[in-house]
Amino acid sequence: MAALRTKSVHLTGYLEYLLQTAFPATTAFKIITPGDPKQRGAQLSLLFREGLMLPVFGKLDEEGVIVDERKPDVIRVAPLPMYNTFEDCWRFVDALKRALREVEKEGVKEVEKAVELEVRQNGATSP
Repeated sequence: MAALRTKSVHLTGYLEYLLQTAFPATTAFKIITPGDPKQRGAQLSLLFREGLMLPVFGKLDEEGVIVDERKPDVIRVAPLPMYNTFEDCWRFVDALKRALREVEKEGVKEVEKAVELEVRQNGATSP
């Protein structure tokens, strides 16, 4: 059991490190799980900016990434020491990068659609 807890602490710590390194100044989410390994289990809770969690969760699901949603804005990531590897943690962060990029791109597409609709309704204007 001690070996499992040790691996759990290392996996979760590695995941936390990867998230902090890959997203150093992100406004998309923040880790709300305590940073002290003695105060947390084998999971990290990511609190997403309002309206962002469900699209990101959907993109992760499309890639076969299994995480837990806590509505309205939290995704829990749990690298389990009996099943997951350090590579799995790296793969999750890579998938999260892609998911955020795609969601942001789709968000831009929605803005572009709204601008196009406004121009069609009101005509083009110049500054």
